[in-house]
Amino acid sequence: MSKYTDVNGTPFTDADIERWAAETESEQGYTGKHLGPSVPGRPVSVGAQARPFTLRLDAARRAKLDEVAQERHTTPSQLMRELIDSL
Repeated sequence: MSKYTDVNGTPFTDADIERWAAETESEQGYTGKHLGPSVPGRPVSVGAQARPFTLRLDAARRAKLDEVAQERHTTPSQLMRELIDSL
């Protein structure tokens, strides 16, 4: 049985996935219709006018950025947006 960890650090197993699926199918008659159609590409989280910005970082700075983003349960990109907003 495989063990996994979600983005918030909560562990779960294949048994948990099977249990969640069984609960959903039995209680709600899962159809998946609430998900809507799939849309290709990345979601635009900051508005339609958002454009990519490249920032070159050495390994130590990138590691620090990734570490802090993980601690705050966010992405490095979102962490940088929040930093810019705080200026």
